This record gives sequence, C-alpha cells and structure tokens, in this order.
Amino acid sequence: MKKAFFFDIDNTLLDHQTKQIPPSALQAIDALKADGHMVVIATGRAYGHAVEFIDLIQPAYAITQNGARIMRGDIEVDKHPLPGASLAKLFQLLESKGFYYGATDGYAAHVSAMVDEVLLPMESVDLSSQADLKTTQPFEIFQGWMFFHEQHDATLMPELVSAFPEFDYIRWHTTALDVLPKGVNKMTGCAWVLADAGMHAAHAYAFGDGLNDIEMLQGVGTGIAMGNAHPRLKAVADRVAEAIHHDGLAKMVAQLRQEWLGLAYAA
Repeated sequence: MKKAFFFDIDNTLLDHQTKQIPPSALQAIDALKADGHMVVIATGRAYGHAVEFIDLIQPAYAITQNGARIMRGDIEVDKHPLPGASLAKLFQLLESKGFYYGATDGYAAHVSAMVDEVLLPMESVDLSSQADLKTTQPFEIFQGWMFFHEQHDATLMPELVSAFPEFDYIRWHTTALDVLPKGVNKMTGCAWVLADAGMHAAHAYAFGDGLNDIEMLQGVGTGIAMGNAHPRLKAVADRVAEAIHHDGLAKMVAQLRQEWLGLAYAA
C-alpha cells in the first residue's frame, strides 16, 4: 500500500553538525520513492530558505512556514497569510516593550534590529537577515518572529495570547518564537496534502525533532522523533529514531521497510 512520508528539514534531514543531508538519508528517501511512496517536506523554513533542500529531495509537495504555505514544485497550491493589521499592532506592542521582531516574505528574512537576540536564532538555521523591517510591510507575510528570551514567557506570553488570539506562537529557540496564523501548523499542511493526494493520515509517517512538529507527529499514523529531538516531542512520538548524525533517519526507514516485508511475507 502506498504510504506518505513527511520529513522536517533542520536536524531531521539536515545535520547541523555537517550542514549537509547525510548520504544515507538521501538513499533512504530514494528507496521510499522507488517503492512507490510519497515523500513530502514539512518545514518551518520559508520556501526560499528551503529551496536548496527541496531541489535536492524533489518531494511531491513542500509544506513550508509550518503549514502556512504549500508548494507543488515551484507552484503555490495553498496559503494562509497572517492578518497584516493585527501583525502590525503586535509588532508595535513588542517595540514599545523594547523587544525585537521579524518576518519573511518567503525568501528573505527582515528583522527590526541586528542584535544577539535576533542573530543567534537566525544563524542557528543559516538564515541571513536584513534590518529593514518596520511595524507594517507591503508584502504578504505567512510567518512572523518575536525575539525575546524564554525567561520572559511567563509574564509576556499571557498578555500576547490575550491581546492577539488570532495568532499561534511556537518557541523554536531560547530567544525566538514563530508567529503563525491561528490553527495553522504542519499537521494542517499534512492534512491538505493527504486530501489532495487522495491518501489517509493512518497511512502516513512523519519525522521531526522540534516543538513545531508536535501536531504533525500526533496527527499521522506513525510519528517518529529523532534521537536529537526535544524531550516534549519524544514524549508524544510513536517511535524514536537515532540522532540524524548517527544516520537515524536511514536506519529507521530501513527498519520500517523490513517490517513491511515481514508483514507481507507473513500474510
């Protein structure tokens, strides 16, 4: 039976120690395709920031910006932009409190200042930034960022959630959070792709490592956390692979393929 495989990029496919996708992972993906399965990228990155890896993997679809924008090849097939007026007010509030913010137009990262709280998380995903973002922007925004240390979460986040319930917030670095359209996440992107492909979540597998992968791993038939994943993701995963730098993705795919052969043989 044809199955769907959803792969996060950073620290799932992409080894941040080597800045490359391990050859073993590429071979595993080629094997899945050869078996007739559907391979999909599901990343928090914008399309322009992920296109190098999308071109390398050649997935059937690319779910980008945590589900806010879905691509089939270089064609946009689904999108959920952030409400611009509300986002401008959120940025104004952050600015009044002395915090920083940013957004992407799908290709470049635009931030309010070039300071450590901004640069460290951006550099952790190899994303160069331009300090040219104002509280309002002429381009369509699918993903915003807020930059403040997690020590402020207990006092600041309740205020933001109350004032701006139209957004969801996901922390992905000690000084950075994503701002996303309410109710949009990687799993909503997976659901759209599965419906478009005429497939069911029960026959889908998802690999991830971060907090933005929680809904996806919980929503598919089999959620697989990498060995280097956040503890909260491991807690909700059906299975845990070895870390990416130990060829964890390739080993798990090989194990799954052996299990399928065993089940088919037993039947």
